[in-house]
Amino acid sequence: MRCGFNRVKILPKVVEKRGLIMDTYPDMVSFSILKNARQAKDLAYKALKKAKDGELEEARRLLSISDAACSAAQQAESELLTFDMTGREHVRERSRDHLMSSILATELVHEMVEKYHSEND
Repeated sequence: MRCGFNRVKILPKVVEKRGLIMDTYPDMVSFSILKNARQAKDLAYKALKKAKDGELEEARRLLSISDAACSAAQQAESELLTFDMTGREHVRERSRDHLMSSILATELVHEMVEKYHSEND
């Protein structure tokens, strides 16, 4: 499944990260989007490199992990939509930007890996 999502409830808690205390549910969800979207994009580009090197099975494995991270980011984003968007809009907007670029990168890399695969058959 490519970057799809299943609804999962993310539990709120207080976390300190890089000296910032995130004590609101929207903060936690926003940072979850950032983390998972960044991971999805990084893994997609690693998969592309593996495909270029002819390691198609490893590329597919990395894309599978990338898809899971992308799905987690999408789940978090759907949770975030239910909250009032006042307060820390910058972090929330940034997290959505990361999610959208990750989805784009992941889908593009899927297509490129399939192209490398068909050329090597």
